[in-house]
Amino acid sequence: MSKEIDYTAEEYWVKLINQSLIRFYILKALKDRDLHGYMLIQEIRKLSNDFCSPSESTLYPALAQLLKASLIQQTNPQEKARKTYHLTQKGKEAFKVAASIWNKVIPTLSRRTLL
Repeated sequence: MSKEIDYTAEEYWVKLINQSLIRFYILKALKDRDLHGYMLIQEIRKLSNDFCSPSESTLYPALAQLLKASLIQQTNPQEKARKTYHLTQKGKEAFKVAASIWNKVIPTLSRRTLL
């Protein structure tokens, strides 16, 4: 039996928005430096003012998707035991496009949403 979606629940909308934002914030976080998983989680929280707070169970599938799309690369420097992630040129281009779209969407939502 499948669980019915409660569209009136704040948790539903937060989760939906976070699923979209996590990929954007991963690209943004890796734009200027390489990071490992835990630092990515911390940086995403910081960049989003704690709105987007991914767990390992949401971060790593998103990283896998970005790796598969060649937007990021995984590295494991010899002096460090942790895997780090690096933004590729394709990832930099994807971030620019995503940032452009979010820069259009956010002001539109702010102007057009009546609460």
